[in-house]
Amino acid sequence: MKPEFLLTVRGFQHYENQEPDMVELTTEAELTAERGVLYLRYRETELTGLVGTVTTFEIHPHSVTLRRSGKLNSELRFMVGKTWQSLYDMGHGALLVTVRTIEIDDRMTVNGGTLRVSYLISIEGLGSGRIVYALEAKRI
Repeated sequence: MKPEFLLTVRGFQHYENQEPDMVELTTEAELTAERGVLYLRYRETELTGLVGTVTTFEIHPHSVTLRRSGKLNSELRFMVGKTWQSLYDMGHGALLVTVRTIEIDDRMTVNGGTLRVSYLISIEGLGSGRIVYALEAKRI
């Protein structure tokens, strides 16, 4: 991975019966384009508790895929109004995660920009919540 961007990721989480939570991470990232798809990759840090994991946002014209590989393996797909189910493999067991995308605001180009993904989440059909990822990539 050849980082050429400074990426700020803000994650807002609000689960039922819990106080809203926000995490902000600023790290180096790689942003590439291939066949009309943008790939934004970065290594997770101790702040997120996912050291040993590479996160990739695969940005298509009308959808976004969030893929994590390494210590944690998962894939979530986002398309406004659509529902996606996947297994969230934490290495010692997997959970069934269901997401329903509310909004995608994509202003990302190969030169940087912003991406916002807002979705509803349910884990194992139990508690549910709302999550928003707000990303900003600037060339270093």
